[in-house]
Amino acid sequence: MRLVLFLALVLPSFTIAQPSFNMTLLGNLDIPNLPTRFGSEYNDCWGFRHANGTEIAIIGGMEDIFFVNVTVPTNPVVIYTHHVLNSPTGSNNESLWRDFKTYGNYAYAAADEGTSGLLIFDLSNVPTSVTMVKQTVAFWNRTHNIFIDEQHGKLYAAGSNSVSNGLVILDLVSNPADPTTFWNIPLNGVGGGYVHDVYVHDNVAYCSHGSLSKLQMYDFSNLPSFTVVGLVDNYPEEGYNHSSWVNSTGNMLVMTDETHGSDVKLVDISQPLDVSIDDCNTFFSELLGPGAPGSSVCHNPFILGDLAYLSYYHDGVQVYDISNPEDITRVAYYDTYPDNVDYIGYEGCWGVYPFLSSGIIIASDQTYGLFVMEITNSPLDIEFVSFNAFRQKSNIELEWVVADVSFGSVFEIMRSTDGGITFQSIGTVDLEEGKSKYDFTDRQVAPSFKYAYRIDFIQDDQSRISSPFRYVRTLSNGQHFRVANPISNELVIDILNPVEILNLALYNVEGQQVWAEKVSGPNSRIERQLDNIPPGQYVLTLHTGIESENLIIQKIR
Repeated sequence: MRLVLFLALVLPSFTIAQPSFNMTLLGNLDIPNLPTRFGSEYNDCWGFRHANGTEIAIIGGMEDIFFVNVTVPTNPVVIYTHHVLNSPTGSNNESLWRDFKTYGNYAYAAADEGTSGLLIFDLSNVPTSVTMVKQTVAFWNRTHNIFIDEQHGKLYAAGSNSVSNGLVILDLVSNPADPTTFWNIPLNGVGGGYVHDVYVHDNVAYCSHGSLSKLQMYDFSNLPSFTVVGLVDNYPEEGYNHSSWVNSTGNMLVMTDETHGSDVKLVDISQPLDVSIDDCNTFFSELLGPGAPGSSVCHNPFILGDLAYLSYYHDGVQVYDISNPEDITRVAYYDTYPDNVDYIGYEGCWGVYPFLSSGIIIASDQTYGLFVMEITNSPLDIEFVSFNAFRQKSNIELEWVVADVSFGSVFEIMRSTDGGITFQSIGTVDLEEGKSKYDFTDRQVAPSFKYAYRIDFIQDDQSRISSPFRYVRTLSNGQHFRVANPISNELVIDILNPVEILNLALYNVEGQQVWAEKVSGPNSRIERQLDNIPPGQYVLTLHTGIESENLIIQKIR
């Protein structure tokens, strides 16, 4: 009954004019009569895209977690509400701080108040249903932040009651619905301490150490051992070191200090153990102008391509082009909290999520709920008006339309075989004067396989502007091979149609080859021991010299 009431009373928009620049509001969801805490009704948000194309926003309330279908961005709809309870008392879990991350088809939730522990939700059947599959306090009662290194299937918890000055690390690969503990890692003995927030990539954790005013990097490749591999301290505008995000090439980091008047930092971490003040550039938002009472304060940063997306409390969602560290430029913003008259306190935008493949941006405002937006009238010298990918016989056809093109001459076609995690170039198309519609044919595709595509426009300075993702699944021409079991310690492949020569190769999610072999003879089954390959998701390529197939497989232990 409660869910039905929410659906009936969702407010479609504000009555307050929203200051914005190059960003358009598509939809807003503000659920009435929610409980408040210190004046706030909502906190963080995250996003999820299902293989069926459904896009979900997850947003936290003081006592609830809302799962919202934003596939039609102009009509966000709550599909499931979970009322959070403390464990084991069964009392209401009221928390100002909630955090969410996803891995595969699962969503993970934590809170920094009460004893709700870790909550795990199965999103396999969205938009029809969302199911909570586990709630446990085995790892912590409360924790401030969680992050998932998807490449290695590890969940990191920062600021927990169980390891207050360090991290809890969980294994998700063996069973995402029922994780186990890798290690509890204290960090105060290596110059660290309380970890307020953490970003992790390829086993390297970038830990924001709060009031210590520093960010320290740790390599957890060989647990339980770890090493300090980087440090950012004594930087300009330092304050309460809150959170960070690293770009795709791993050489630049955006970092925020949750202190009024502290600018956002763009840090060159190419030499992570030798970061100096000269490697830091600062930038900030101040929509109210320098005469407003108090000073503006940023919350959380995210990076997608050359753009940094910031949840900037009073100033809403702020988007900056960081491709040139010496000339960081704001390219768009949307003020989710326009009724502020000063920069006192911490009202306004809590979180933003720019990674949905449709290109929409979701954000959470503590007062006004969920925002669904897009960047429009892009100042980035090009606008992707449309981009479509579809099957045409045994090929995949790409078509795109652009406008406002300048300062560039070529489109690069990017393809992913791991669901949009990593992309490789498969060709280029030259820009032609006066032409707006372009196409490209991908002829090197395997049957019964799902590909992700994007178009990169390469500007004169070699920076890139990317289109949204598009997914296409190819048709089957009759399967020739079958993986008889997931990789545990052994890979077993049944050959359904006889072949004389078979080339086998295994690639990790970064596109790196980790194993290869050529097999001769009319074998009906191939069995190989792969003990030295770590658990995770892989792409198995089987090539006969005439045709090939790609199979997604998972090593489970």
